[in-house]
Amino acid sequence: MTISNVETTLLESVADVTTDREACPKRWIAVLVQVCTEKKVGEKLSRIGIENYVPTQLEIHQWSDRKKKIEHIVIPMVVFVYTDEHTEKRIRNFSFIYKILSYPGSKSSAIIPNQQIDQLKFMLKHAESKVELSSNIFNVGEQVRISRGPLKGLEGELFYVTAEKPIVGIRIECLGYACVNVSKSDIESLNLRK
Repeated sequence: MTISNVETTLLESVADVTTDREACPKRWIAVLVQVCTEKKVGEKLSRIGIENYVPTQLEIHQWSDRKKKIEHIVIPMVVFVYTDEHTEKRIRNFSFIYKILSYPGSKSSAIIPNQQIDQLKFMLKHAESKVELSSNIFNVGEQVRISRGPLKGLEGELFYVTAEKPIVGIRIECLGYACVNVSKSDIESLNLRK
């Protein structure tokens, strides 16, 4: 066997083997942290190279003498982490992580679909009213898409609090719904398109 044949054989064997990235794909999980440390934990995770997301929304607070923009934590004590199973095991041992959220009765981590994180980011970036997390279990409502305004294109489930005030919610695994008030004229039903 010549050197070029040995190199070719080695390259072919490497090409057939799955890498760690393929074997352990990254996915979103939610970790619980101490109250008021969400941003600090996010910064610590970023410093060690672990991708994360702390949902915040800008609010304007009014005092008698001034106004100030403040980044409000939307989901207290929760940081979303984009990681693989191997890194998740390391995260469990960090002193600043209380626990990783899981489904009731299950020991495995609750996996949050990428689409839910993307929709939450979109909602927080474009919502004109305050986004709040509701842990209430709603009856599954009509699927809707917001057709106008800054949240145009956002899809979610529709919940009515009063006849005039619809609320659109984006489901986030294990946590509930991120909800925002939307005008009725800005909503179109997705059920009619089926």
